[in-house]
Amino acid sequence: MGKLWRKYLALLDTDFTTQVFDNIKNLLVCALLFAAGTNALHSEHHPYMGLLTSDVAGWALIAVSALLMLLSVSDGLRRLSRLPYHTAFQVILFLIYLVLAVRVVEYVWDFRA
Repeated sequence: MGKLWRKYLALLDTDFTTQVFDNIKNLLVCALLFAAGTNALHSEHHPYMGLLTSDVAGWALIAVSALLMLLSVSDGLRRLSRLPYHTAFQVILFLIYLVLAVRVVEYVWDFRA
């Protein structure tokens, strides 16, 4: 138990938790952008003073959010690959990222309705 505690403290000293929370925060922002893009696909508004249709704006938001999400997840997985037992951390955090992203998109869709 003491060895595990020392590893945990070593992770805290290297700002591991800060990096994890930063990646989760980035993923949540990407999920909100994705939800906004899908919301724009279903609306009939003409954003940007009528220059673009909502379909173009929606697909642009979805593409930007997908790119940012890919960058955030790949950065997080790259950082985790340097740690011992990194495969377990990668799988667990990827699943957490995925669940959080899906839930945030569902929440935004519910607020839209």
